[in-house]
This record gives sequence, structure tokens and C-alpha cells, in this order.
Amino acid sequence: MKKCTKKARRKLRVLDKILCLEGEWSPDIRSEESVKPLLQMLQRRGEIKFIYRRCGTKSEFAYYLRQRKYFRDYHIVYLSFHGARGKLRISPEEDVTLAEIADLARGAFKDKLVYFGSCKTLRAVDAQLKEFLKKTGASAVAGYTREVGWVESSAFELLFLYWAAYYKKPAYLLRKLAARYTRLDELMGFKYYTRRGPRVG
Repeated sequence: MKKCTKKARRKLRVLDKILCLEGEWSPDIRSEESVKPLLQMLQRRGEIKFIYRRCGTKSEFAYYLRQRKYFRDYHIVYLSFHGARGKLRISPEEDVTLAEIADLARGAFKDKLVYFGSCKTLRAVDAQLKEFLKKTGASAVAGYTREVGWVESSAFELLFLYWAAYYKKPAYLLRKLAARYTRLDELMGFKYYTRRGPRVG
């Protein structure tokens, strides 16, 4: 019997699944900015499966988090919004804090990696991140501590989601990111925080 090649072994793995909730990037309803094409690219390559929903209000955000029976086996939660320190900006009129997100999630993030694709959200103090993980049961949170540009963050998120779907253990994931994309993650102040505290590659 022939041994599997590295490429063949990779195709035998179980596809990871991502739940993505995305906010409104502009008050102009004609705007077509979206991270959905990143997810579609990964899905078409056979890397992931995903559920995607757009949220224009805090109530919509809460509604989709309550539908957790449909994404119970989804390992990654990708929250793509404008942000501020310790907050998501659901729309130009509504913010939601990490503490509020934890209350809204109500178990929806248990044992999942929560990726905040939003400016400065992970600039929150470590005590807030620790409390978020404790209340939600999430395995880790990741995101940016700085203001990030659309192109740079989109490029990084495509790479991050690709490797996060492949490497379930933080040590392997962060080692890969450090080996290949150190300058990019430093540019945006990337941070990865687990129940054990901040992690680096």
C-alpha cells in the first residue's frame, strides 16, 4: 500500500466550520464591503464550511447568537465589525462591550475560538479578556489592539482563518503565524489570549 503524501493526508482531515457575523461598515446602504468573499474562497478550496449573517443592529447580533443549535459544532466564531477598545461597533449608532457580548452569547462560544476582526477590540485589559473567557467558556480570543486597514486586515484574516482551521492547538497555530507573518501581525497589534493568558508564537 502506498503511503499518503502530505497533500493527500491534508485532504483527509475534517473540514473546520466558521460562524461569521458581520456588521455594517458604512451608513451608505450601497456599500458592498464584506469579508464574505474571504470565506467563500476558503470554502471553494475545500478548507472550511461557514455560516454567514449580516447584523445591522444589536438585536440582530443577539438573535443570531441565540441560534447556537445550528452552529454547535462550529469551532471558530468570526466577528467582523468596526471596533474600539473592548468593544464592537455593531452599527454607526450601536456599540456592544465585551461584557455585553458575553451576556448575549449565553454559551454560544463554549470551547470555540472567537476572532474579533475589528480595530482595537483586543486592546482591552487582560482582566476583561479573562472574564470574557470565563463567562463564555470560549477556548481563546484573538484580534487587533490597533487601528487596522481594510486590505491588511483582510489579508491577515484570510491567512489566520486558513491556519486556525488547520491547527487546533494554539502552540502550533501561533508558531506558524510567527514563522511566516510576524511583520504583518506586528503591524496590526495582533493578540491571542487563552485561559492561560496571552500567548505568542
